[in-house]
Amino acid sequence: MEGVMGDVTRTGGTDGVAHFAAEVLARLVKSEAVAGSVLNETLVLRLMRAVSTGDPEAFGALRADFKRARVSAAVLADHYIPEVARRLGKGWAEDCVTFADVTMGTARLQAMLREIGQDWYADSAGAAVGPTLLVIIPEGEHHTLGAMVLAARLRRSGVSVSLRIGDPPPVLATFVRDRSFDAALISVACHEKLETSARLVKTLKDATKGRLKIALGGAVLATGEYCASNTGADVVTNDIEAALKGLGLLEHSAERERV
Repeated sequence: MEGVMGDVTRTGGTDGVAHFAAEVLARLVKSEAVAGSVLNETLVLRLMRAVSTGDPEAFGALRADFKRARVSAAVLADHYIPEVARRLGKGWAEDCVTFADVTMGTARLQAMLREIGQDWYADSAGAAVGPTLLVIIPEGEHHTLGAMVLAARLRRSGVSVSLRIGDPPPVLATFVRDRSFDAALISVACHEKLETSARLVKTLKDATKGRLKIALGGAVLATGEYCASNTGADVVTNDIEAALKGLGLLEHSAERERV
């Protein structure tokens, strides 16, 4: 979400919370028959209340209810947290909740995600021989929750993910120059950030002498107000499976598994 109010900002903020977290992640799990993916409305509402209160113990108490309902940490991260984020964004768009409520609620969802995902590392899923992906939230963007959920999901799938939020292009250039990533994914929520993202793509390409393949996605793609060819990205999509395939990571992972 952007830090100021206004028509454009309201759209960008709502998209950043709702579209990226709900729509992109919905595509991410569309082919999975995840047990418990049909959400328990009572638990959704209780999670909404937990992130709306300042009580630090609220989520801890709720965790027991999720366990009793046999809702795994993965389902909580992939489905419940994005659903609550979507409702927060929708509530803001409909003037039912304040900007402060959305900001604090999203921050609490991020804290929950960090807590339940602290053991989700790619190496634990065998990704010592798996693909490596750099996920970037460009400088000036604030839609971090969806990218965090995405990174956690990819790590559980065996992809080694480095999540960089708000780094200036020179810092990212040095970062990729000193490391060997298989690809990068840039998430953009606001149309106003596409020009910045195009410059970032060029910076990353120059730093790696064109080696690094880059995908661009995010809520901005839902607005229809962009020109994909102007970003310089190799892949432009909100379908994470299509992004990984276009970046060559699915084939790369399969090849490593055969070694």
